[in-house]
Amino acid sequence: MTVSQSGDGALRLLASRRGWRDEHELAHAIHGTIVGAAVMAAASLHGTLGQVVVSVVVTILVYWTAERYAAILASGVHGPAPTWSRAGRALRQGWPMLEAAVAPLVVLVVVTLTTSNLETGVDVALLFAVVVLAVLGWTAARHANRTKAAALGWAVASGLLGAVVAALKLLLH
Repeated sequence: MTVSQSGDGALRLLASRRGWRDEHELAHAIHGTIVGAAVMAAASLHGTLGQVVVSVVVTILVYWTAERYAAILASGVHGPAPTWSRAGRALRQGWPMLEAAVAPLVVLVVVTLTTSNLETGVDVALLFAVVVLAVLGWTAARHANRTKAAALGWAVASGLLGAVVAALKLLLH
């Protein structure tokens, strides 16, 4: 399997995802992609592949838990106390944050194991994250019934968020 094939497969996995259709799911997916990429970039400074993967997984789980916990608490501010049913729904609504962080990790692992070079794996995974962010920006714009020109702008803006993370990694190394 080539690096391109592993990235294509991960992107197809994201594109075939039946969810991420509303603004909240897309926002969670963008958030998860950016947090995962930022942790990947930072952890790769001094870590092994395993340490980078664990750092990303633990960090994204902490972010997801904190965000979902805050959402559950907030739901009871102006209404009845949260129930188990509402808590379960709130947890599922934030699931795209976790899902979006997985594909760049898969790319990281495949490329690193293929090339035996963690830095190459991180670079390709960060590039992949930029593409994912651009696709999510495009998708958000098209779901908002924006023109193709506006969708391109949204895609570029979303991709730039990932590009900033990638640039930061290059500056740190």
